[in-house]
Amino acid sequence: MTAMTTPAVGPASGRPAARGRRGRVTSSSMRGAATGQPAPRPSAARGPTGPAASVPLTQRAGGPDLARGLALLGIAMANTVGWLHGTQWTVLLKQADATVADRIVDVIAALTVDNRGFPLFALLFGYGIGVLHRRSLARGERSRTFLVRMLRRHLVLLALGLAHGILLFSGDILASYAIIGMLCAVLVSRRSRWLLPLAVLLTVPLLAPWGWADATYGLIPADGYPDASAATYIEGLEIRAGDMLYGVGTALVMDLGLLGPMAIGAIAARIHLLEQVTPNRDLLRPITAGGIAVGLAGAVPLTAVLVADPHHAWFASEVGLGILGVLHQLTGVAGALGAATGAALVADAVRGPADAVRDPADAVRGPADAVRGPADAVRGHAGESSPEPSRRNPVAVAVHAVEALGATALTAYVLQSVIFLALYPPYTLDLGARIGSAWSAVIVLAGWLVMIVLASWLRRAGRRGPLEFVLRRLAGSTSPRGSDPGSADAASVGPSIAGSAHSALGSRT
Repeated sequence: MTAMTTPAVGPASGRPAARGRRGRVTSSSMRGAATGQPAPRPSAARGPTGPAASVPLTQRAGGPDLARGLALLGIAMANTVGWLHGTQWTVLLKQADATVADRIVDVIAALTVDNRGFPLFALLFGYGIGVLHRRSLARGERSRTFLVRMLRRHLVLLALGLAHGILLFSGDILASYAIIGMLCAVLVSRRSRWLLPLAVLLTVPLLAPWGWADATYGLIPADGYPDASAATYIEGLEIRAGDMLYGVGTALVMDLGLLGPMAIGAIAARIHLLEQVTPNRDLLRPITAGGIAVGLAGAVPLTAVLVADPHHAWFASEVGLGILGVLHQLTGVAGALGAATGAALVADAVRGPADAVRDPADAVRGPADAVRGPADAVRGHAGESSPEPSRRNPVAVAVHAVEALGATALTAYVLQSVIFLALYPPYTLDLGARIGSAWSAVIVLAGWLVMIVLASWLRRAGRRGPLEFVLRRLAGSTSPRGSDPGSADAASVGPSIAGSAHSALGSRT
């Protein structure tokens, strides 16, 4: 649906539930991704029951982190619809009455962010699960061992999502990702090579109702979510608690559409699509161009309604608007895939020439990793490219700074909600009733830049984000012991690399 994280309204509101509480690219051949199954390899160091180790920060694949870092900007912008209130909604939950500056920002978001961010994060989440399973096979683990590890991690993520959704923002997506992600992990662990492609075909269409709702909100009296206009924090807390419990209880039905993009990501992980850029370049380029083109083209019709007829004075057909919304929603999956592959190409380009491509089995460098939530990045193998940008290349420096933010996406995602809660509700500064999309974009951009600075500092210090640390500690992942990222140990094929992923961070875009 529209915003990356459209807050849910819950059953008591009498309105259709937000995308976060209802279920939310087009598949391409991917050179056998749908059928390839990496062969298990013997454990290199630890036994199959050893804990999954954390990958050194300098050895993370840049593409997924870059995609997440950029998407965090869009997520925050999309999530402002969950905080603005007092003005009638139009399509994509934008404000019907808007200044020229507000509408310009709305158009940019409608073309690039809405219904594109959440499938991107779902795709990256599924890619991470695929990487974790690939590494689990390399360690000689049984499927049961892999699933037990995934269950523990998803339960921790579910708890974090509930806390975030109840205490801060009812549009939380972490809880839904935890539930649907566990289903994806089960499918990934099955030996049948057709289960994931079948999941894509069956569940991507389930996103259609989300697009329909996004396009028709302007036909009903609605000017914001109840918790956005709550008079006190306690009142908002009560509303969010009801919304989150309802959302978690219905996630397997209402949010099953998330499984489609996750399955696409898991299929891509079979051929290391986002990690090994050089051997996949001929596939990455057309996917990037085609995916982005389809995503933009599919967004144009509903965006035109937003600009030309926000009050639905002449175009008030629910069926007509709904069809445009479905088009906007489904083409967003193609756009998300194009964005992910494009980020992999850019990240690889700023790193310079890659080393010789190794056998795919050698790229599996360690135990299965943890699905660390929106913040985790899918790690690449050491030797794929140089981990540090040239200090004389400002583009490379900027790309790596955004990658650093992507590596702390879980922390950044929750921090965004803290900022919004401090500024937008009536019991704080009440900016939600005083400003529109344009000023919100200024606030979002400023916060994003500050978070980039903080994330870069953490990267230089060799530290992960606070919530990334908490998730790893509670979920059982450990840091590499006695290994220097630059040492021979760290570069050898062994259990030091753990992959990751989900990115929840994105609520529903």
